[in-house]
Amino acid sequence: MYIAIINLHGLVRKEDIEMGRDADTGGQTRYVVDLVKELSKREDVEVDLFTRLIKDVRYDAGYSKSIEKLGEHARIVRLNCGGTKYLRKELLWPYLDEYVDNLISFFRTQKKGPDIIHAHYADAGYVATEVATYFQTPLVFTGHSLGRNKLEYLRSQQVSEEKLDQYYHIHTRIKQEERTMRHANLVITSTHYEKDTLYAPYASREAEKMKVIPPGLDLETFFPYYHYEIQDPSITEEMKHAQYTMVRELQRFLTNMDKPFILALCRPDARKNIDLLIEIYGKSKDLQAIANLVIVAGIRDDISSMEEGERQVLTDMLLLMDRYDLYGKMAIPKHHNPGRDVPEIYRLAAMKRGVFVSTAALENFGLTFIEASAVGLPFIGTDKGGVKDIFENCESGVLVDIADHQAIGDTIYELLTDTQKWQQLSHNGVERIRQVYNWETHVDTYLEQLGAIKTMKQDLPALAKRMANIEHLVVCDIDNTLTGDMQAARKLADVLKTNQAHLGFAIATGRSLDSAHEILSQYPFPHPDILITAVGSEVHYGTDDVPDKGWSNYIRRRWKREAIKQALHDIPALVLQTEEGTQRTYKISYTITDPANIQTIMEQVKQALGNHTGMHHLILSHDTYLDILPYRAGKGDAIQYLAWKWGLEVGNIVTCGDSGNDRDMFAKPFKSVIVANHEPALDALKRTKNRFFATKPASEGVLEGLIHFKAVKP
Repeated sequence: MYIAIINLHGLVRKEDIEMGRDADTGGQTRYVVDLVKELSKREDVEVDLFTRLIKDVRYDAGYSKSIEKLGEHARIVRLNCGGTKYLRKELLWPYLDEYVDNLISFFRTQKKGPDIIHAHYADAGYVATEVATYFQTPLVFTGHSLGRNKLEYLRSQQVSEEKLDQYYHIHTRIKQEERTMRHANLVITSTHYEKDTLYAPYASREAEKMKVIPPGLDLETFFPYYHYEIQDPSITEEMKHAQYTMVRELQRFLTNMDKPFILALCRPDARKNIDLLIEIYGKSKDLQAIANLVIVAGIRDDISSMEEGERQVLTDMLLLMDRYDLYGKMAIPKHHNPGRDVPEIYRLAAMKRGVFVSTAALENFGLTFIEASAVGLPFIGTDKGGVKDIFENCESGVLVDIADHQAIGDTIYELLTDTQKWQQLSHNGVERIRQVYNWETHVDTYLEQLGAIKTMKQDLPALAKRMANIEHLVVCDIDNTLTGDMQAARKLADVLKTNQAHLGFAIATGRSLDSAHEILSQYPFPHPDILITAVGSEVHYGTDDVPDKGWSNYIRRRWKREAIKQALHDIPALVLQTEEGTQRTYKISYTITDPANIQTIMEQVKQALGNHTGMHHLILSHDTYLDILPYRAGKGDAIQYLAWKWGLEVGNIVTCGDSGNDRDMFAKPFKSVIVANHEPALDALKRTKNRFFATKPASEGVLEGLIHFKAVKP
């Protein structure tokens, strides 16, 4: 199973993840990297973790490596998106189509597509939905946090509607979350609270798609605090040095290092309610008498240079520290190594019989509660949200109503002074975390779920088998290429049927699907394996005409149909075609009423379209018919797509046509047959490689070309 995991934002690397450096590098980043590392240990799994490539002097050069090995069967793959500077996640939305293109190109160069695509967060959800539709691959989504929940919180903080859109792009995010959930085959959550409550407001939520899989934890790193006391030989010098370094860092702040720690560890985010914990401690002489307050809130060099929200939180912390005169009792270290130092911070607090406290009013999951419990440090947290799952699974802490400030202070005091209760909670955490939140169990369940949806892959198995068996594919225009001579058509049809076991047959026409069927029904040709219609803007398969949604999804980008029609409305020589089927979702068709002045008219068209109508592709036929398509659409591009999708050798594809709207089929690296009754404009292609100009017209010329290229025997 080849799994493509997408995690676009944050600072993603194999080791020393910069947890807390900013709001985008938190538990999600840690989870995704650890998941890929664990998957890499499985012999039957190959996995790539896709993220942004970053070349930014403010950040480590490792983020600019295109490929970073994570294990024998796993890599981090970094692709360009929105330039190379590091961008917060809210600024990535305009550039996600670029990432889609680069990801599809990557799979093409690897000559394989993924069996499963797993997106983490809304931005990756957009990319994954696009790519999954393109490859018709099962899609998995993990939201981590959700826009509707954040919108509710931001409005409660009186954030303006203007900022909601301009800074947070919150409505774009929610729209894409809905879309991803609608397309997803599986939605993974960490807790029942996420599944039952956070996703509940989404119209696309389908309970049968959702699976709770509690994440794992690196238990070799988050080992119990008492291993130091029994001199565990597996404790490395690096770990000991990390603990020593943290002690020295805390000594800069604390007068009496022997007191227990009230530890808070989180990002400097207003939702974490750090100021509430400082106020509770600052107002309680009892707590100050028996414990120190240690707050590890991200990593900082200069508060004034940080993002507005983080700057405000850290400034408020310093002001509260000063208001309650907590010098010597409160530590707020500036720097720590998230991978190396964080486990030691928890263990230091546990060694001193302290307690881990989060005063966030709501936690979707609560990774820090698991980390604290794993080392034997009891926790105190909100009685709302995902922490309830951890409490029920492990009984390693106490839940409180965060709105009841007195209860928080009393609970902290109780745990710091009740030795028996502290020891029971500590023991429960060490034992039960290892039973529930281990990576082996998580990945076993994860792969079981992926295996189930992999069997649902919508890959048209009959056609896939057919495409795997053919040696050549002939792609023909209809009008004046296949039609015009019934006797020659019968002869070609017999050859196509006789060689059907190894010769595939496809149509590429400017006609609509219905119109193509209508004209083909008058001739004896076999039913095409593939129909490329509407000048390459639509693709269908087999006798049931199954649409290729991946192709439609791929070409729709930057297509502004109404803007194009409006821009060309006042050119008198252009008349919209009104025949049934001529106007399609991804094709606008005009008749040119003054072909004698075609050059002037085409200049008017190009000038009118300018730069305000998206990207498009102009196709002129017989100086009379003008088709406008999305910039990615066209017969030749559709054939290239099909070659990649079905693993066809481009050198074994023979394209056949007669007119200008066939030209892009001849410009691609295929072998091409241009029938004798072709437009004079195609004469310019003579004496070019792999182009055969038949001496006979229509179907007879097609057969002549197939024999020339040895696709069939004479």
